[in-house]
Order: sequence, then C-alpha cells, then structure tokens
Amino acid sequence: MFEKLEKIHGSARHLSRVAAVQAVYQMEQNPDDRQDVVRQFLQARFNDDVKGTTEPDLNFFTSITNFLAHDLSVFDQQIAEHLTEQWKIERLPSLSRSVLRCALYELTHAPTVPTPVIINEYLEVAKGFLEKKDVAFIHGVIDVLAGKIRTS
Repeated sequence: MFEKLEKIHGSARHLSRVAAVQAVYQMEQNPDDRQDVVRQFLQARFNDDVKGTTEPDLNFFTSITNFLAHDLSVFDQQIAEHLTEQWKIERLPSLSRSVLRCALYELTHAPTVPTPVIINEYLEVAKGFLEKKDVAFIHGVIDVLAGKIRTS
C-alpha cells in the first residue's frame, strides 16, 4: 500500500500526522492487535518507512494512535452524518477514513492547535495518499465538522 517515501518535509507534528494516518489505516486492515501497530511504528517504522527532515513528535503520534486504537469507529457516526444518502462510511476508502479519524481526534482532543492548522495539515497528508476528488471530499467533511466541533 505505502511505497517507500522520500523524506517528508515539514514539522515534527506533520511527520507524526503522516505516520498516524498510516498507522490507523494499518489498524483497520489488521484489527487484531492495534497496539502492536503503534509499537511497530515506534520501534522501527519511523526509522525504516517514515523518514522526515526532522524527528517526529512521538508523544503526539502516540496520543492520536493510542486513542484510536481503543475504538477506531469512535468518530464514524460524526463522519457518517456528513455523507450523502448513497454513501455509507464503509464505502469510503480506508485511507479517507483514516485521515478523517485522525483529524477528528485533533479537533476534539487538541484544543491548543488552531482549527486552520488541523484542516491544512490533514489536507496535505491526504494529498500525499489520495486522488484530488478524495482530497476535496475530505476537505468538505473536515471543514463542516470543524465548524461544529470547535464552536460548540
């Protein structure tokens, strides 16, 4: 699924977001041991597969992935409310779900991170993995959810 990437440019948190989306994707593909996925990233994948121009923020990565490892579907109802009638969350590409889940984690659990930063960061992550139409869809969903979550 994930090809060997060139070095990822961006902040320590950007690198952590990219890795978190990959880890959440992997958790969905292999749900039996989600905590093992987190361990794999921390022990080897950051060195082997996810290389950046800076060191990742491991605490940030761990916060996102440990939370979602307990229940990947925790945000699925919120996401599903913004899908058209002909789409079900199960029909979304797994990577799209992964991006949305990580973004929603930050919108709900990282109040010090500005909303525009979260939106922009996850759009950049999505651009690295998804087609333009999928990125546009993700933008629309995150934007609407951010408006609801951050103003309530």
